[in-house]
Amino acid sequence: MTPHLTALIADDDKATAKLVDVLLQKWGIETVVAHDGLEALEVMMRAVPPSLLLLDWEMPGYSGIELCEKIRQIDTSNPPYIILCTARDSAEHIVQGLNKGANDYVSKPFNTQVLKARVDVGLRTLELQARLVDAMSRLDHLASFDELTGLLNRRVLFDRIREDFSRAHRAKENLCFAVCDIDWFKRINDKHGHPAGDAILHRLGELLTQELRPYDRLGRIGGEEFLLLFSVEDEINAWKVLERIRRAIECCDFVYEGKKISVTMSFGATFIEAGEEVARVEAYFKRADEALYRSKETGRNHVTFSENIV
Repeated sequence: MTPHLTALIADDDKATAKLVDVLLQKWGIETVVAHDGLEALEVMMRAVPPSLLLLDWEMPGYSGIELCEKIRQIDTSNPPYIILCTARDSAEHIVQGLNKGANDYVSKPFNTQVLKARVDVGLRTLELQARLVDAMSRLDHLASFDELTGLLNRRVLFDRIREDFSRAHRAKENLCFAVCDIDWFKRINDKHGHPAGDAILHRLGELLTQELRPYDRLGRIGGEEFLLLFSVEDEINAWKVLERIRRAIECCDFVYEGKKISVTMSFGATFIEAGEEVARVEAYFKRADEALYRSKETGRNHVTFSENIV
């Protein structure tokens, strides 16, 4: 059964509603009862609405058909399963109900076994739907985030940074665009093995996240290289932020299988002044990457800023 499933029973006949309520609870399903269409629609507007609906065709407020139409207009990735309950069991009425958004129907007066079978079909459908939604959510996450560190991947990161540029330009904010990578990472992999390198990358993702603010931008852009974008008062303060991060990494105890591994990072950055004409992300990346190269040339474990020229 789909976890945390609740069924909505909407019927203006209180005796019928009570009968269905008792049966569903007997079958292990939590229930909410509404006695007219308006009350049923209010229930469906809750933050977590019921996912299995048994709607009477004829009710005051809104009929079951009208409810189907209104509920199908609600934007959701996990729509409810709707069973129309009606004495109108002609082919014409069945087609009408299905065309208006119902998934199934059950004839009144109820045959308990038939009702149980229809409800079971609904539960199986909802369970399969929930699995599909979960799988799509995981695929969407994998398409946007680096699996090893949990940070944004390069493609999505660059898209988000373009949005950040527009926002910062409107707000007249200074930005620091920085790239950094692990010093002598190949040596770490060769000496301690690739699992140790993966563990270090994961821990670095956590450490960088802790050192930045929630609204700063951070991602892994490939291999042992990361990209940072944050708003800052001036270039001196931008250097102080990156220097603080550099020292935090240098002082961190990286441990894998009981062995301490020394890790340092080199940084290259460029300062983007408020109001300057914003260039393409790739242009700032090139400037920061050139500054990173100079950090590597000057002994690594260093913060270097580029000249402010695109």
